[in-house]
Amino acid sequence: MAHDRDMRLTRIEDLIRRLLRRQAEPHLAKALGKMHAAEVAQIFSHLITEERQAAFRVVRNPRHRAQILTECDPHVGRELLEPMTNEEIATLIEELGSDDARYLMEMLPEERQTEVVGLMGAKETETLQDMMAYPPDSAGSIMTDSYVALLENTTVEEAIAQLRQASQEVEYIFYVYVVDDARNLRGVISLRQLLLAKPHQKLSDVMTPNVWRVNVLADQEHVAQLISRYNILAIPVVDEAGILVGLVTVDDVLDVLRDEATEDILKMFGTHHTEEVTSLSTVKLAWVRLPWLAVSWLGSLVSAYFIAQFSNELAKVLALAAFIPVINGTAGNVGAQGVAIMVRGLATGKVHPKAWFRTVLKQGAVGLILGGCFGILLYTLAIWQYPDVMYLGLIVGLSICISIVTSATLSAVLPFALHFLRLDPALMTGPFVTTCMDLVSVLVYFNIARFFLTMAG
Repeated sequence: MAHDRDMRLTRIEDLIRRLLRRQAEPHLAKALGKMHAAEVAQIFSHLITEERQAAFRVVRNPRHRAQILTECDPHVGRELLEPMTNEEIATLIEELGSDDARYLMEMLPEERQTEVVGLMGAKETETLQDMMAYPPDSAGSIMTDSYVALLENTTVEEAIAQLRQASQEVEYIFYVYVVDDARNLRGVISLRQLLLAKPHQKLSDVMTPNVWRVNVLADQEHVAQLISRYNILAIPVVDEAGILVGLVTVDDVLDVLRDEATEDILKMFGTHHTEEVTSLSTVKLAWVRLPWLAVSWLGSLVSAYFIAQFSNELAKVLALAAFIPVINGTAGNVGAQGVAIMVRGLATGKVHPKAWFRTVLKQGAVGLILGGCFGILLYTLAIWQYPDVMYLGLIVGLSICISIVTSATLSAVLPFALHFLRLDPALMTGPFVTTCMDLVSVLVYFNIARFFLTMAG
């Protein structure tokens, strides 16, 4: 089914290109108007700048245009917004909820943000300014003000009537939130609970108290973890006084989880978390990748220096050089695997920092099993390939075993250490583990080799 959908979008993409070449704007507008905004945004991501701007111009419905922009990646959205007037942008933003409005505003340069806000109505301006005041990546930055909150002394019958009225303005109604006269959050009622309750009952008698909630300044990743962990469709956002100020919905959380996962993956492999192949220049792409590659390069130079210090051992047994890539590569891969597991575990809450010792011990045990397996294999290979070289099998077998155990342990310790230092574990682990394991593997390998070769005389 997914494959059929991709083929369909590919065919539509080809159709859009043909219509653009023929300048058949009415047909193009009709085709885009029938498509979901997310599909249009996906197609736009494959078009060049001139094509997507020309296609976007023919979309006339302001709401559809606004929805397309909210589905686009930021660099695509910026390209589409750039030729538009401030009046046009203000009109589009007024079509959106507060969370999507902020997303669009953040695509604009600061000077244009001020100009666009000045063109909007007083109510929209106040709402948007409140949203923009919250720090990026906080619950306040992704929450929406589109929700239903009713007083606790409202009856079920009155609540259902008010819901019917609110449905014209509120896009999604997952739950009804119950507040007191000061708008302090008291509880929550699902639509099922509301429909099954007796008409004369008060909401305070039907509601579920002690509802999950998050502070407006809570990290968005923490909010995503709560919604994912407890399988809820939305979570209320309150300020320091406990007053209900917004709602984070599951669709916003999916975007957060995707963005956070992408950011972690890019950081783990030593690239900048905002790196986009289609949005940065060639020089910029090279520049953001250079620092971490330089770290790995310097680490390799240090490894080469250490290898040179063991030139006597290499001169005695040239076969030692044949196993350096095997030992370094295997230990590095074990470290990369361990880091990926740990970083995602910490990000999703599956790995708890308080259980660091048990986790490190477990990863070390996994490394011991892997090290034992590869040690036996490499020992067998060495004595079969080089039967005349005394102790070679023992040297390479012990070396790969110790290197793998060290790598597995280090890949667990380093993310915890960065977390306790309040640094992003994904930021430094990839390049650091790779570089450290190269150094450790070389030192372990040649020191074991020196010990056995000295013993052999």
